[in-house]
Amino acid sequence: MMKKRAILMCAGEYEPLEILPGPEDLVVAVDGGLERLLAQQIEPDLVLGDFDSLPESCRPYLTALEEKDPERLLRLPCEKDDTDTIYAARVCLERGCEELALYGALGGRLDHTVANIQTLAWIRDRGADGYLLGKNVLATVLEEEKVLLPDGYAGTFSLFALDPEVAGVTLEGMKYPLSEAVLTSSFPLGVSNEVRGDRRAAVTVRRGKALMILQGGEKTPAGAAQLQRKRM
Repeated sequence: MMKKRAILMCAGEYEPLEILPGPEDLVVAVDGGLERLLAQQIEPDLVLGDFDSLPESCRPYLTALEEKDPERLLRLPCEKDDTDTIYAARVCLERGCEELALYGALGGRLDHTVANIQTLAWIRDRGADGYLLGKNVLATVLEEEKVLLPDGYAGTFSLFALDPEVAGVTLEGMKYPLSEAVLTSSFPLGVSNEVRGDRRAAVTVRRGKALMILQGGEKTPAGAAQLQRKRM
């Protein structure tokens, strides 16, 4: 059974990627991310934010939406505990989404990138899978699962402990293998491993949350569909 998916376009650094929403996907424009979706002729199902990063060119669209279809517009206060992105993720989970793909959520301000990584952990705590997606880069949080990378993927693989200790880490099909290893949040043992593409690589995390980053090379996953995740 296919998971219900949400596509969130955020306002961070973004290089245009081919995004093909399915008929059942929930498409959300997060603040200034609206401009990116409209530029790619993708009509959002929901537009939300405090709109501090929304270009003036998008204001007429927002005004028209508020008049004609106000249920698709959610204005947020500027002063709040949630970032616009985590608020959007909250709405997506409430609407039954189990897989959230976040675009425009990498690069730019370092504090925003760290906040979006924490958002991935927040999503995982609620039983769903989140992904930060950029040009030739994918980041997601693993916990008590085994993940097979795409057949033929060749590039850089990194794994960072988000919890103080992440145990039972096994890396297969990589230049630097591990077997039932322990990673800690205070030492970057899992940075910059290599996947050469001549055999299928896999990662297992038995306990704790870890951040997996794939980047560069050939066949870098453009989304969750190219990863095989098996919960333990």
